[in-house]
Amino acid sequence: MTIEAIYKTIKSKGNRLSRVRKAIIETLFESPCLLSTSEILSALKSRNIAPNRSTMYRELMFLSHNSIIIKNTICHKDYFELPTDHHHHLVCTNCNSIKKVVIGRHLQKQEKQLEKENGFTITGHSIEFYGICKNCRINSV
Repeated sequence: MTIEAIYKTIKSKGNRLSRVRKAIIETLFESPCLLSTSEILSALKSRNIAPNRSTMYRELMFLSHNSIIIKNTICHKDYFELPTDHHHHLVCTNCNSIKKVVIGRHLQKQEKQLEKENGFTITGHSIEFYGICKNCRINSV
């Protein structure tokens, strides 16, 4: 999805495209993976945009509730990203780095099987893999 399509979606629902909202979307669009609230705030600050924490919280919740962005909670911390492609994450329990990974169609087959076996309609899932990243393993030697 392009930034323009995201802006159009927001406007089509009768909502404003504020400077902060626009900057959050652009920041997430430029990011290869999840960003925490503090990382988004830092990125906005580098653009000379400094919303207070309550504004930031309201904007992130608005974007999340309207399915413009995805909120992931990992290790009790909220992270945000745009819903670009279906992927999962590798989370380092040592340095807290997060890396995006794509898993093949095997998981989709398992989802369908789970639905069939349990009479359950799956509307989404979140899978994170926890471990120690390559840099932390190298630095601990």
